Amino acid sequence: MMIGMDYLARTLHVAAVVAPVALYFLVLGLLNSRRHPQLLTARQDSLLLVAALAPLLILPAAGRAGSAPWGLLGAVAALGAVAALLVPRGRAWVIYNLRSNGAREVVARGLRKAGLEFRPAGGGFELPSHDAVLRIGGFPLLDNTSISLRGGDERLAGRFHEALAEVLRDVETETSPTAAAMLLVATAMLVAPLALVAQRAGEIARLLTDLLK
Repeated sequence: MMIGMDYLARTLHVAAVVAPVALYFLVLGLLNSRRHPQLLTARQDSLLLVAALAPLLILPAAGRAGSAPWGLLGAVAALGAVAALLVPRGRAWVIYNLRSNGAREVVARGLRKAGLEFRPAGGGFELPSHDAVLRIGGFPLLDNTSISLRGGDERLAGRFHEALAEVLRDVETETSPTAAAMLLVATAMLVAPLALVAQRAGEIARLLTDLLK
């Protein structure tokens, strides 16, 4: 019975760690397989990653600390530190399923729609009337584009965000191979814990039955 309990505990531990990461890959895959590019603020994008990392930080620390409350508090503090490092400051956005080589024209359309004066400058655009600069980058492996605004104010950022979101509704894209790969990885990670349980389903069923008697 102790062996069954230990196996069940280890399986649940694996599932608790794997499931959030699998869901993160699932969300990324779905974002990259939409008919239209998906706009997120950089803060929203980073919080998705922090949520996926949370079990990887909290569970090992809590396991070592046992029932001691300081262990869990330390893990939560570590997670807060990671969040502070990963969540960007300032005004920035991420567009999924839109590569940076095609984003420049889309961003320009967004600026025109917002009625903003702009001119090309290096890897982005200058907004001379607002003393601001838009930088455009990206991560080709994830098929996404990153945009950051330096200068200006919150009103300018909100104006640009709304215009860009409206422009993206008219942009059509195809599902990328990266999106398909992420969905496959997410599926495999979600199925793996179930496969571990299925191998000893009879033993676990007997264990649970004994516990309920």
